[in-house]
Amino acid sequence: MRYLINVQDLKPDEDKRSLRFNVKSRKNEVLRDTYFLIDPENSSSRNLKMGHTTIYPTGKTTGHVHEDIEEVYFVVSGEGLMKIGNEEFPIKAGDAFYVSPGEYHTTYQKGNLPLTVVWVTCHLTNDGSET
Repeated sequence: MRYLINVQDLKPDEDKRSLRFNVKSRKNEVLRDTYFLIDPENSSSRNLKMGHTTIYPTGKTTGHVHEDIEEVYFVVSGEGLMKIGNEEFPIKAGDAFYVSPGEYHTTYQKGNLPLTVVWVTCHLTNDGSET
């Protein structure tokens, strides 16, 4: 007999020692760690910036707009919800997506496990080409 279960399908851990219990009053507030892996300010990259962001249970990223930057995301682990402009869609491990310059975007963690994404940005010139 086979028994299969996925941690994302379980009821969230709300024990008083859990992170989720301790941040429940912060529902949908920024609760994330971001690390800049590649950056023109500290590497030989001329245009690209790459980062790693983990969004913790009940958390989200700071919603923002990059007027002259395009961005791609790759979801490493977890599940979440992405808002880009007026569009909202679920995301999960293995998904990749693009954010156009000038589009407001924010990411929400959903499920039991932290949501981890790797992202890459590139500045554009006034004519829309890469700098």
